[in-house]
Amino acid sequence: MSKNIIYLIQISLLLFFLFTNATEAIDEKVIVLDIDGAINKATVQLVKEGIEHAESVHAEAIVLRLNTPGGGLDETEEIIKLIIGSDIPFIGYVPKGERAWSAGTYILMACPITGMGHHSVIGSCQPVEITPSGYRLVNDSKHINALKERIRNLAEMYGRNSTIAEKFVTENKNINATDALRLGVIEVVADSVKELLDEVDGMKASGRTLNTKNATIVYHTPSLKYHVLALLTDPVISSLLFIFGIFSILIGIKTPGYGAEVFGVIAIILALFGMNFSLYYPAIILIIVGIIMLVIELYVTPGFGVIGIGGIICIILASIFLVPSYPTRNWLITMDYQTLLLVFGIVPSILIAGFFFFVLYKVIRVGVKKPQVGLIEGEEAETLEEITPNRAGFVKYKGEYWLAKSREGRIPPREKVIIEKRYGNLLVVSIKKGEGKN
Repeated sequence: MSKNIIYLIQISLLLFFLFTNATEAIDEKVIVLDIDGAINKATVQLVKEGIEHAESVHAEAIVLRLNTPGGGLDETEEIIKLIIGSDIPFIGYVPKGERAWSAGTYILMACPITGMGHHSVIGSCQPVEITPSGYRLVNDSKHINALKERIRNLAEMYGRNSTIAEKFVTENKNINATDALRLGVIEVVADSVKELLDEVDGMKASGRTLNTKNATIVYHTPSLKYHVLALLTDPVISSLLFIFGIFSILIGIKTPGYGAEVFGVIAIILALFGMNFSLYYPAIILIIVGIIMLVIELYVTPGFGVIGIGGIICIILASIFLVPSYPTRNWLITMDYQTLLLVFGIVPSILIAGFFFFVLYKVIRVGVKKPQVGLIEGEEAETLEEITPNRAGFVKYKGEYWLAKSREGRIPPREKVIIEKRYGNLLVVSIKKGEGKN
């Protein structure tokens, strides 16, 4: 009897392990990464995260879904290296009705297996440079030959049609999914990720035979770091941060103590990080000269005259020169998208600049307002925040806001005070007798 029980336990354990192994064998995972929008630093971070995610769950493959107008050449090269160097094979995929232009086509060609949905498009790989006056196609043989050779080698690496791949660069050729399959540029036409995985099942990639037919599809959730990078590298956001930063510094110089200049410096640093600009030295000099001229206008020469106007002109010119020109850096991006980038980057910047010019003008007017000697001492005002002899705060006097310090002691908000002295734009006040709060 005891032997039968032992045999029964052994058989049960054997069946358990066999069932477990069988379950694990069919429980393959495929990680899906979505590149949706321009390719930039954030995209590189996303691909790195996707590879780490795939390695952590021992994924069978990574599906890279592409819907992009293109992006930076440097970032594209980084992504290509990550794809080629990955132990887990990438399946490049352009979903139905989407596009992977320019840099997106390079990334697609770098994947061991590629697929497209019906009515999707790839191509338009000739590089473009953005300049302050607009954009221009890069036609010099040095860049064209290098990029042509790069995409040709990527195509040949996986036995694809290198002639068509070259035409993506030299002729800005575009093709749809049906033509791409017929011409040997891609391996599969599929209208969904599930259909794609069924089609590529059994294909060889990165030294393995893919087992994807019954794989579990796992959609990667990007990290907080990715979202921060995506925000900063958005051309509209980085342009607005730059404008905010410049004028915050100017306002902070005129009204110190409230952190505007600190915010300005941080905003400019974040903007330049997001823009990844090769900054023109003349633009940097213009910014410095413009700020110096405005400081002179505010503190040395009363009024708002030629020096102040000259400072503003310098900053405007510097902002124009800092439109993404990338003199040593090409973009693999379509011209239509470049136009949208310029419009949506410059128009909001002009609106924000106009707002800050208005604020700065008001601040300057207050700063150069003629003192009303003999008319303000002895007048009554009301504190809007706590003030002390060492810490200035705002008081309200005849509907106007003034910076003030107390003659002695702490004065809380909403107290009636008497103006005793005025030093430029700073008032010295004391609490009105009989008004103090216990």
